[in-house]
Amino acid sequence: MISRAKVLFRLSVLLLFFVSASAIYAQTGTIKGTIVDAKTKEPLIGASVLVEGTTNGAAADLDGNFVINNVSAGTHTLVASYVAYQPVTKTGIAVETNRETVVDFEMNSDDISLEAVEVVARANRESENILLLEQKKALLATQAVGARELSRKGIGNAEAAVSKISGISKQEGVKNVFVRGLGDRYNATTLNGFLVPSEDPEYKNIALDFFGTDIIQNVGVNKVFSGSSTGDAGGAIIDISSKELINDRAFGAEISGGLNRGTIGVDFLRQDGSNYLGFANNKKPNENKVDFANSLDPKVIKTPVNHTFGISGGKQFKVGADNNPLSFFIVGSHGTNYSYTGELIRNTTSDGTIYQDQQGDKYSQNINQLVLGNINFGINKAHNLAYNFMMVHANNQYVGQYSGKHTESHQDSNDYTGRAIRQQTNDNLLFTHQLISSWKLSNKMKLNAGASYNRIKGLEPDRRENYLSKQDDGTYILTGSNRQKRFFSELKENDINTKVNLQYKLNDEFDNTNSALEIGYNGRFVDDKFEAVEYNFDALSGTFPIDNLQLDDLYNQANYESGKYTMSVGELNTYNVKKNVHSAYAEATYQLTSPLTANVGLRVDNVDMTVNHRVQHVEPGRESIKKTYFLPSLNLKYDLNDKNAIRMGLSKTYTLPQSKEISPYQYVNIGFASQGNPNLKPSDNYNADLKWDYYLSPSELFTVTGFFKHIVNPIGRVDQGNSAGLLSYSNISAFATVAGIEVELRKNLINRVNTATSKVNRVSLGLNASYIYTDLEVDIVNTPRRKAQLEGAAPFIGNFDVSYSYSNRDKNLLASVVFNYFSNRVHTIGTRNYGNIIEEGVPTIDFVSSYKFNKNFTAKFKTSNLLDPSYKLSRRMNSSGENIVLNEYKKGINFSLGVSYDL
Repeated sequence: MISRAKVLFRLSVLLLFFVSASAIYAQTGTIKGTIVDAKTKEPLIGASVLVEGTTNGAAADLDGNFVINNVSAGTHTLVASYVAYQPVTKTGIAVETNRETVVDFEMNSDDISLEAVEVVARANRESENILLLEQKKALLATQAVGARELSRKGIGNAEAAVSKISGISKQEGVKNVFVRGLGDRYNATTLNGFLVPSEDPEYKNIALDFFGTDIIQNVGVNKVFSGSSTGDAGGAIIDISSKELINDRAFGAEISGGLNRGTIGVDFLRQDGSNYLGFANNKKPNENKVDFANSLDPKVIKTPVNHTFGISGGKQFKVGADNNPLSFFIVGSHGTNYSYTGELIRNTTSDGTIYQDQQGDKYSQNINQLVLGNINFGINKAHNLAYNFMMVHANNQYVGQYSGKHTESHQDSNDYTGRAIRQQTNDNLLFTHQLISSWKLSNKMKLNAGASYNRIKGLEPDRRENYLSKQDDGTYILTGSNRQKRFFSELKENDINTKVNLQYKLNDEFDNTNSALEIGYNGRFVDDKFEAVEYNFDALSGTFPIDNLQLDDLYNQANYESGKYTMSVGELNTYNVKKNVHSAYAEATYQLTSPLTANVGLRVDNVDMTVNHRVQHVEPGRESIKKTYFLPSLNLKYDLNDKNAIRMGLSKTYTLPQSKEISPYQYVNIGFASQGNPNLKPSDNYNADLKWDYYLSPSELFTVTGFFKHIVNPIGRVDQGNSAGLLSYSNISAFATVAGIEVELRKNLINRVNTATSKVNRVSLGLNASYIYTDLEVDIVNTPRRKAQLEGAAPFIGNFDVSYSYSNRDKNLLASVVFNYFSNRVHTIGTRNYGNIIEEGVPTIDFVSSYKFNKNFTAKFKTSNLLDPSYKLSRRMNSSGENIVLNEYKKGINFSLGVSYDL
């Protein structure tokens, strides 16, 4: 429990920030207005306005409106700039404290080339309209979700953000997302363009829910590939752009609280061993002692209230005689969330005989902190240097109590029934450092260079498992055969990324900047070290009451010294993964005709991946993958007119097995255990995309995409069909086919804007849907050949949202309803005589609303998972045709209420 004094201290610090910020920034006003074409009067989306002599500026939105906040009181000069338009300067603009000044711009087109136009204010890439404009101009088919759209839809993190994009879905109980039916191993995650490793040995990519919306500028999803793209991807490259300072200063603070409906009226159980911030005690016992640091008995929390708070701020300065801009931005946050679920767990033999049938109560708590820092220095307007730092800490823990039948864990019962208690913590810490530079060497040549260093420490400290078998008289005894255990594991990873590229603009007959040549190099050097140890205890004799069981009274040092039980320490399980990838690429972009632009590239990846392992029950071994890949790509864009564009992409990529997938280490969970396969081969991916975009207006879009993939040696998770419920990994077929169609619509149903009175009434609609067809012939030893779908590939995915916004000067009301659905999909491929495990489709609905009282304070209310559907895994028995539910639970409805302050 945190003391009242500490709570008061933190509130005092937060209040001090409010007061200080108000005092510092009180003497400011606001400049607002519109920017339009002088002839057509159409809004110039993305045109920039700068307060001369400062770095404070803004970009025009879809209606041409701009707002510059925090302008110091006094007289100023404004400069408006836009590509291919003549700059406009307005002097003598008077700004008064806490007042709005309206300034409108009309700009005339210019025939000068892009090189002669200097955009003096940075475009706000949090804006939906700016991102849509970038998507329209891009040669490659891309999609992005910005911070404003995240806020409008009540999206809490990057994982939820990308799952709202067409063709992407989340699989419950599995980290990260599936893109066009391709899961974690087929995707890549980058932060500001640099690959980021996973914090969890089970996965390739870092969990996207680490990245909360308080650090996201935008999330981009690239489903097509070029020479400069990473080669180890077949589904998508998901790039998270971290927030940076947009104006010349910023300050914000937010606090919220909420509940999960399932925790109301429940004596919530929390395991011992983690402090308020979630840092877990990883201390192992001393030799020949059982002096474990953590208790076996969980504690009861009466009021498990979800809560988050955060603070952010930044400022820009002028440095040196040339007034070079130097800016910094920093954000920090903390959050705690509780949930309770009632859970069903079953397992069967191939003929449908149920050998595990348990009902459980699962008490989960997630704790996280984040610190993000950014420093950006502009040197002589031609060079830029940036440093990004990020620290993410996440603690996910639960206490699970399961009662019922299990022939493995309750073997000392005549009817194989009993009680299982599992307490697990995953405590993960990531540090990221990035240094990024760009150098304008001449009007035609630009050099970009950078490096990143990632360090991860992933702990599963003191996992506690206790099994009791029920006797005929209703009492319980502790199960023998190593069914009382504690487990410690640790993953340490160092990941270094380097990149450098040289861009040279080419002359073409259209005299624009679309044509260019780029050559580059990327290097990635990964060193993973994993180790795990298990402590096993024999069963104390006697019978025990299950309702008031005190395990600390049984397994303690006194009983150990008196010989009432013994403890054995298992062999140290280790594996080490070293992966070095050297990549060189060249790509050329050329404007072939006025509407047609082509990009052709070649990437060469030299891969050297070696796994050394020493695990129980398996001979020590060493597996290596050494291969050179030649990866060609071709991308075409044809502009039918200024509203319609067609893009085509052809490419080859590959997919390496994950570290865990080729190490034979066995990880045991409640329902299933998983083990790697040293004989896995990489997959080769051949990708084709065809996309049509129709831009109805600057903020409205209709798009249709068709795609096809041919995957050689696809990798999948398979059920080994044994009594341990063992899952493994295999090249499940010689090849797999993936094809589908995606449709997206963004439309304003009502859009009434009155610039003179600053009133806006808008109802907007977002809709995307995808149909995905996957086909392969299962080719696994001791398994009849049959047709199947790829693991995680939902044939149908749909997302729908409708939003209403009303604003009147500084006041703003926003309300959104977001709906998501995916159809049934394969969770695990069945082998031998087992059918596939199916994850049944579910619909979800979220509601989010906010009200901005003035330019500083906003109240927010959100409810998520309103339908509270049941999440189910099921399997159809080949012998009887009966469909048996293997896992089922509900997540509960979440409610939250918060308030934020922004300058």
